[in-house]
Amino acid sequence: MFYLSTKNNRKELTKLIEKKYFLIVFIVSAFILISAYVLELFFNHPPCNLCEYQRVPYFLLLLISLLSIKIKKNWLKFVSLLCFSVSLIISGFHSLVERKLVKFDIGCTSTGSNIDNIEDLRNFLEQTPLIKCDEISFSIFGLSLANLNFVISTLLIMLSYYILKKI
Repeated sequence: MFYLSTKNNRKELTKLIEKKYFLIVFIVSAFILISAYVLELFFNHPPCNLCEYQRVPYFLLLLISLLSIKIKKNWLKFVSLLCFSVSLIISGFHSLVERKLVKFDIGCTSTGSNIDNIEDLRNFLEQTPLIKCDEISFSIFGLSLANLNFVISTLLIMLSYYILKKI
């Protein structure tokens, strides 16, 4: 703790974070995606539609991080900030849906319409997601995965903004 308390050491840490920004982004994105798939495949917690949408920015961030090895441009940092912002919006919306503060039923709830025969019912049931977006199937310390993603996205936006402000 004392190591970080001096001004010179904080500058060194800041330079290190700036230099390894895309490595940090890659590690965080990979960790989030691996964790999501481990929960899904090994612990039988299938994702809802919004959970799957939350993964898209992290896949893009993995790609951006790999691109940054060859392309040393500051606009990649801006694109990563946009990806974190999209993740924040999706996870925030998902959190509101989970807490039933916002109604979202497009593909996320079991509302059937125009079922006239058994074949229509069978087709409807086959297309109905196993998990509804408004149900919390897994939580840590009372926070759903969407809530945790919201917090992580907020922290990464703050880091990205700090890095971009220094440019």
